[in-house]
Amino acid sequence: MKILIDINHPAHVHYFRNLIRIMKDKGHSFRVINRNSKMINYLLDCYGIEHVIRNPRPKNKGTLASLRNLLVMVRHCIRESRRFHPDLYLGFGSSACAIASFFFRKPCLLLDDTEHNALNHKLYKPFVKKVLTPFYFQKTLWKKKSRQESFNAYVEQLYLHSKYFSADDSVLERLGLRKGEYVFVRYIAYDAHHDIKARPLDLASKKKIISELSKKYKIVLSLENEDDRRDVDFAPYLLDFPPEDVHSIMAGAAMVLTEGATMASEAFVLGVPYVYLNPLRVGNVDCQCRNYPDQAHQTTDADAVLGYADEISALDYSAAKRRSEIESMTLDPTDYLIEEVLKFCGKTVNR
Repeated sequence: MKILIDINHPAHVHYFRNLIRIMKDKGHSFRVINRNSKMINYLLDCYGIEHVIRNPRPKNKGTLASLRNLLVMVRHCIRESRRFHPDLYLGFGSSACAIASFFFRKPCLLLDDTEHNALNHKLYKPFVKKVLTPFYFQKTLWKKKSRQESFNAYVEQLYLHSKYFSADDSVLERLGLRKGEYVFVRYIAYDAHHDIKARPLDLASKKKIISELSKKYKIVLSLENEDDRRDVDFAPYLLDFPPEDVHSIMAGAAMVLTEGATMASEAFVLGVPYVYLNPLRVGNVDCQCRNYPDQAHQTTDADAVLGYADEISALDYSAAKRRSEIESMTLDPTDYLIEEVLKFCGKTVNR
């Protein structure tokens, strides 16, 4: 079977890389198209995934700019479809995949876990064959339930399930870090369309959080915004490490503070406590905060962040035990996704 995958975010590389590896070993072929992003290109090359680079994300976050960008994305998908002749289109909330699949009368299967990306839902719904959403997804996309199927796992377990990921302790040794004695902090750029209405922490609050936590912990800071990286107050906390090492660093942290929902949920499935520093409400974080109030927190108030950090510091806590507990109550989503993909060609997984 020939499968075309559209990649629009670094996390999407992780979502599909195990599926690509396993299915290529079974004789299936892939054409991966990706947004022109330094991080996405790096990760695809790092994992040895051949890919075709398309347009970058527009600097203007407005709706019209996003729609113009979508047209360019669709054009790339159509061009590669004519060259590759895919049997199936696959992506994470990819409207471009869905629309291109309609032109070629081929099925499109999407993953999605982003409730607040309403514009994208409107764009792909008329064209997609089926959408797979994790159990915590809080939105019903269709009245007809057969087009939206829920699965019992966190999306981040596609690559952080213990079947596929073990932390590399040599990463910490190389960076001079000791497990449980540092805090990983991630501040993002808020440059996606669904970030338009977000009101994030101001710069002074971000600096206050780091300054106060640095009195007790070593701080490992990751910054998405290039302007922030030039700020002299942030410079002492920046460590130089390759992107593929980030999950080993997160796994050894005492806690993770992040403005990104994906990274918050990554910390969660690794068993690491987190504070989500973002006003946007998302199903995975809501579910984790509700069911694991010792491990998962959300706030954009600097004093509240520091209060949660104190609570986490006082815990008698085992990340390994919590990770095992989470996995005992969920399935392996990579196996599940492969089964769903193979349904389209009438085959079953050879376990």
